[in-house]
Amino acid sequence: MREMSAPAKVLVALVTSLVTIPLVGSAAGSVAAFDDTGATVDAAAAFGAPRRGVGEAVNKVVVIGIDGLMFDKADAVQAPRLRHLAAQGVLSQGNIAGHITISGPSWASVLTGVWDTEHGITDNEFDGSPFLAHPSVFTRIERANPARHTVSIGTWHQIATIAATGDRRADLALTTTPVADDPDESATDAATATEVVSSIERSGPDLVFTHLDQIDLAGHQHGGASRAYLSAIRRVDALVGDIVAAVDRRAEANPREQWTVLVTTDHGHLPTGGHGGQTPVETANFVIARGPDFTPSTTTAHTLIDITPTILDLLAAPPGRLDGHSIRTRRPAADGR
Repeated sequence: MREMSAPAKVLVALVTSLVTIPLVGSAAGSVAAFDDTGATVDAAAAFGAPRRGVGEAVNKVVVIGIDGLMFDKADAVQAPRLRHLAAQGVLSQGNIAGHITISGPSWASVLTGVWDTEHGITDNEFDGSPFLAHPSVFTRIERANPARHTVSIGTWHQIATIAATGDRRADLALTTTPVADDPDESATDAATATEVVSSIERSGPDLVFTHLDQIDLAGHQHGGASRAYLSAIRRVDALVGDIVAAVDRRAEANPREQWTVLVTTDHGHLPTGGHGGQTPVETANFVIARGPDFTPSTTTAHTLIDITPTILDLLAAPPGRLDGHSIRTRRPAADGR
């Protein structure tokens, strides 16, 4: 998505009465370092392996939404953590042809499980009204079990608009305050990831959704074929590693907790920058699903529309009428669903 100015974000936060958190992050790896190929990373050492919960396992889910990421570019730049995460679970590469390839419609579909033709969002300017008829995944989970702890932490303010709408809503809907002197959003995304790690370690929510934005910004400013775009992918790859490592530490310290990590995007990018059309690079989409209920090294053609059904399946919440389907590939023997 195209970023709003900092004053505009503050105004939106005040109008919607959402909580905005000031965080501090590192601006290392900014646009001045396009040509830095980065140090060699041992992806296997970056985080562990998915663990099945002991006894009466309690499912937990983290969703990492990466704005504007084309997975083939991550593969080309050899983003080690994303590639290792995909190898540990299901990698789905499909397309969202026919759907509007803009952030607002796409993240609304990620978080509701219905296409733009259902929820009616056509651009990045929207309020909470579409989510009254088409409840978000947060609403569905909280309706099914109000004791569930659900959290949204994102760089883009409209994620919180979705999470904080409905008769039941996310327990926490946070938007990271833009870090000063952060032209590529690397520091702001780092601050978002730091808060996600803290939330996982501190309280182990049942659902955490996070949104990272800098890759999309690099695409708009420099193009999807630019070195800046690839550099942003490498930086976000490191943040993904931090979040997954926090999940694995939490799972090890709390053996009953069974964690799933889902990763997806909202759209691709033209080589010269931009999106919103129906070319293959704009409609390219992917999902990574890593956890005990996902068979390693599996490839499918699922897309962003399947994120909400998968979360609801894992957290045993009724799906209602959705356009997507669960990606879950295997279940514990005692699970009769």
